[in-house]
Amino acid sequence: MERKMPEKHSGLELLFPEYVRIADRFFQRVYSPVAKGYVYIPRDKRELKADGIAVDNPDVVKRFHGFTNELSHHNYRFDVNGFFNLYEYIEREAIAGGYPTIMRFLEHIFGNQIGLALDYFTLLWRMPTQLLPILVLVSKEQGTGKTSFLHFAELLFGANAIILNVSQYVQQFNGIYASKLVICIDETAVKEDFIKERLKQDSTASEINLRRMHMEFQKIPFFGKFILATNKEDSFARLENEDGRFWVRKVPVLEEFDPDFFEKLTAEIPAFIYDLDRREITAPNSSRQWFSPEQIRTDAFDVVVENSKSECAQDLKLWIQETINEKGAFGATITELWEALGRRHGRNAITRALRDELGYKAPEAPHYYKPLIGDKRTGRAYLFGAESVETAVDYDDPDLPF
Repeated sequence: MERKMPEKHSGLELLFPEYVRIADRFFQRVYSPVAKGYVYIPRDKRELKADGIAVDNPDVVKRFHGFTNELSHHNYRFDVNGFFNLYEYIEREAIAGGYPTIMRFLEHIFGNQIGLALDYFTLLWRMPTQLLPILVLVSKEQGTGKTSFLHFAELLFGANAIILNVSQYVQQFNGIYASKLVICIDETAVKEDFIKERLKQDSTASEINLRRMHMEFQKIPFFGKFILATNKEDSFARLENEDGRFWVRKVPVLEEFDPDFFEKLTAEIPAFIYDLDRREITAPNSSRQWFSPEQIRTDAFDVVVENSKSECAQDLKLWIQETINEKGAFGATITELWEALGRRHGRNAITRALRDELGYKAPEAPHYYKPLIGDKRTGRAYLFGAESVETAVDYDDPDLPF
């Protein structure tokens, strides 16, 4: 079990023992030049005894019942009622000052939603257990700063942020990210629906089964916030209008390259944290994930939703719009639509597309309608004449021209 430790603790370091026993497993705290800090590494009990370590002395080897995950950036506890806290202690100074590089970068990423972005980071810092939406940064272009944003999250939250790929996220063992606050997934293409559903489930979960190799599963609190970065801006996942947990931002190309960019970000973090501790959150708490779906909805989200529609729905939408433009309002039964589309899609597929993807209300009973050819007739017809195909038609609307 790797556990990064800060190099300075302002007295808190004394609380971190050199040896710990968690259930029946032993770990030793050592300095890692790779992690550039202290980590806990597994040790064999027999090896510790051979080294002269009194493994049964609780003053030498601190004992814990198991793991837990208590998130706090202000009142951190390493020992949580006898459980080993997997959340990392972050040594951060808060110093009043400016952070122009951070602000320019956030304005570049979030554009006119910069206020929501500052609220998002404020909640992450002050209320890390608060549920938040899944943030998705999309762009086909290179040099946009998407991946740099993930590294900025690492700079801010240290070992409590991690960058993964999709395969690492879906693998059986989740110890690499189960205790993290910010879980970044780079070059994301969530084609399989089960991955999308898992993201949605995990983004609102309060617990997770901690699965580590050669260790029994244990349930721990989970408060992971997901940030995805992808160049599949039109089709990184199959989204529907109801997928309001996804905050999709299309990121433009950076205007210029700054070789000292990360050094400036690092230097400005104390001032940024100072303001995060003090600024007022402007967005009201409107949902389980704080922000309402309407607040975080973007054109980029709508593009993904449109491209997520089935081929049948896309064919229907195009044909209906072209027909309305050419002939005006009309009605059509499922069989008539099936014939009009050249029988390329089954009747059931057309019904599902109209109902689930295009938002049309199914006719409850036969009624009069104006077909494309011939006079008014009776049947279970869908009525088309609204400006938007997405809007369900009210069959009792007296203004409809049929």
